[in-house]
Amino acid sequence: MPSQTSSAIESIELLASLDAITTLLRVVCDLSGLKFAAVAEVSEQRWTACAVHDRLDYGLAVGTELELEATFCSHVRSSHDPVIIADVAQDPAYCDHPLPQLYGWGSYVSLPVFRPNGTFFGTLCGFDRVPAPLLAQPSTIVTLEGFARLLGELIAHEEQRRDETPGPRSDSDLQALREQLLALLDDDLHRPLQRLSHAAAAWAEQLPAVHPWQAEARQLARRSADGADFVRARLGHGPLLKPTLVNGVNEAFEALIGELVVRCPDRRFSTALPASPGALRLDLPHLLRALEAVLEFGVAGSAPGGVIHLQGEIKERTYRLQVEYPGPPLEAATLPQLFQPRLVTSGTDASPRLEVGLYLAQEIVRGHGGVLTARTQDGRNRLTLTLPTALD
Repeated sequence: MPSQTSSAIESIELLASLDAITTLLRVVCDLSGLKFAAVAEVSEQRWTACAVHDRLDYGLAVGTELELEATFCSHVRSSHDPVIIADVAQDPAYCDHPLPQLYGWGSYVSLPVFRPNGTFFGTLCGFDRVPAPLLAQPSTIVTLEGFARLLGELIAHEEQRRDETPGPRSDSDLQALREQLLALLDDDLHRPLQRLSHAAAAWAEQLPAVHPWQAEARQLARRSADGADFVRARLGHGPLLKPTLVNGVNEAFEALIGELVVRCPDRRFSTALPASPGALRLDLPHLLRALEAVLEFGVAGSAPGGVIHLQGEIKERTYRLQVEYPGPPLEAATLPQLFQPRLVTSGTDASPRLEVGLYLAQEIVRGHGGVLTARTQDGRNRLTLTLPTALD
């Protein structure tokens, strides 16, 4: 192996000093389904692994150097275009390429990392021995591209900090990096997609052909919002809740049920909600997302024609929402994993995706000071959201 250049050594040490990099690579694996992720410095001749998250025991460690032509990053460096391969065997451009065969890749991604001034640093890359269907989803790539931009900002920020104030990083520096990560997801990804969704909704009234685009924009906006909350939860912060006094909670719940009736015509829905004696203090948008995730879980777990029932109760300053549906019983042994992120396949689509709905629902309920529980009783499954002190 060739001796490392001073630039590579400095880059390895710089990235090792950034606590956020470890978390970022872990989240990259979580969101993409890949089991290996790395940040590499890419020069004209060499690819150098500067930070690594390895769930494969692949053996490619920090400091590993490869001749640039023995990697896809040579293309990324010259073209500034990403390389995305969800399934090597099924990709006509790469199924016969020697590199995946050489390294044993079943899936691969490499995205360019630029500093804010436009200079090229290297790549954010990842791979697995098996296909990674999540790489075929636009929302996954949008998020990974955002992470690559964030990496460039973190690297430039640390390089500037070292030039100005040599020495170890302070706690305030680390907090700033965490805030940058979350700002990226909120401002650079979720809000533009949300505006696109609203624009598509307005155009759809006059242009029916826009309807499919509207649905896709709405889904991307929701997935990016879930991604932001997912990263917050993984960082230990939980979703960013903004409780306010809210009137018309029942109407919002009924509107959500109405949307599900349209989206799930082969299911039936019923409600029994209490009359609210006053305003409720809660974060309604987040609570609606939590309730929607629970209701969708009921839809997925029930057979066509099944009735998903939403019942509410206000008692002793506690708001309780219960979703009940018929379906296979929830086994006690599986309950601890029920609220964890998992790969799922829905409908006839053979491509699994990372499902974080119940995980985030639990985090949202916890953020309200409540609990989300699940059990099977009398042949029906029940998921209950309990929100203490929600009544104001």
